[in-house]
Amino acid sequence: MIAALSSWMSVSAYTINDMVRDIAPGRRGGEAIREVAQLLEKTSVQVRRDKETEKFMKDLKKSLERFDFMKIYNSRYCTDYEDGFRGVTFQGCNRDDHYRVNLVMSDQERCEVSRIWDFSTRYAMKRNDHCIAGGRSFIMSIDSLTATGRYSHRNALAFVDGIFRVIDPDNIRALKAPECGLFKNLEGDARAVVNAFYESFPGVSGFFDRYAEIRSLLSVQSHGGVRYTRVDVKYRYRLDTLKEDFPRLAKSIRKIKDLYHIKLAIKGVNGHTYCTLVFNSSDDVLVMSFYTRRGCFVPWDGAGRPLFGEAVSPARVGSISFYADMDMLHNVHGLKFATNNVIVRVNWKETPRRGLLKIRLEDIPATSISGSYYNIIPAWVIDLFIPTDMDQLIKEFSDVMVRADGGTGSSITFDWDTRDPRNVMLKFDAVSEFIDNYFIRYGLKIWSKKIMADDSFAAEGMKLTRKLLAVFRTDLENLKL
Repeated sequence: MIAALSSWMSVSAYTINDMVRDIAPGRRGGEAIREVAQLLEKTSVQVRRDKETEKFMKDLKKSLERFDFMKIYNSRYCTDYEDGFRGVTFQGCNRDDHYRVNLVMSDQERCEVSRIWDFSTRYAMKRNDHCIAGGRSFIMSIDSLTATGRYSHRNALAFVDGIFRVIDPDNIRALKAPECGLFKNLEGDARAVVNAFYESFPGVSGFFDRYAEIRSLLSVQSHGGVRYTRVDVKYRYRLDTLKEDFPRLAKSIRKIKDLYHIKLAIKGVNGHTYCTLVFNSSDDVLVMSFYTRRGCFVPWDGAGRPLFGEAVSPARVGSISFYADMDMLHNVHGLKFATNNVIVRVNWKETPRRGLLKIRLEDIPATSISGSYYNIIPAWVIDLFIPTDMDQLIKEFSDVMVRADGGTGSSITFDWDTRDPRNVMLKFDAVSEFIDNYFIRYGLKIWSKKIMADDSFAAEGMKLTRKLLAVFRTDLENLKL
């Protein structure tokens, strides 16, 4: 009997259902994910705003389209704060039948940040007439407090841990879900994972199969006799299908074709790579690669060989430092801007009382410029029409960002206060500084015209969100946990 039980345990698979159960302590993930789904629906498709907030949002959009920092700074909606900043405060209030997001015009209008997903966020600017580059700049800050109920970073880490357990080399062999008819190009080890996900979430699977093409997913490989899973996700839109259901969204995606190509390599302090991400507006919109084994990220060396001795478990690491090395290429009407080896430092620390993630911009090397504007006007001609050469303007922009706010630098911080596990509070802070010069305003204006949403775009985006949430909720109702 013991031998039979041991044999059964050795081949029993860890399934997608198990992954859902383990998102919350006590294997109560099913209850948790259903609550999260309700929150997602309320905060995305059941949002209400008052008329004054709607007016402000329209004014803000017009200013952002022109990237007129001074107009935003002098907006009648902005309040002078004691720390020298001017800005606005938004609050989100979770009501029984809807979610209300309003601009706070007086202290009497504030709601207490207490119910799950209540928040208060201050967006503020400080004018600096003598920045390190010699011109005018604006220091931008965001300070936010959100009540996240019983959910914290630990649930997100448990979710990642569950994914890693599902796609562990030994577990993939044990997955025995029935064959599904989606993503037919994926075979072998990837086929087993696709079938397992479809078995638990058929509606979500069908949704993504209609609008997205996953060209590759994963495979089990071996190095030195040790098996590991190599994840190579390549994802792009099915634009023809998207155009049938959401023509405005499809048009927007085509509009930004060739606009950007961003490659991000996440590395440990020793320079070994843990993950690479590529965001591309031309073909595959997302390419993600990493190795995993026994619930860990497995880094690799310069030759692509896995380094099992340096593996890191996201769910069990107490503190870690790493960095992102980023290469960026932007194509603005044929004029190409390439910036390589942008360095972003990341520090993570967890204690019984908190989880703290800090991301800080460390270095932006010089940008190289090539190509010709609209494939007609060369870069050197454009230099004749702006105050100084483009390279210098971009360098000034970068230097101000790196040394923002008197040398403090540009940074983003997530701070989960978990002292009361039933009432977790998330503090979010971000600060940067932007020089106010001609070229940056012009470049950002072009960018904004390509990506800023109009009313029809927003309406279709809401329709798409509703559709996804509907199939997600149906899958959850049928999920056997």
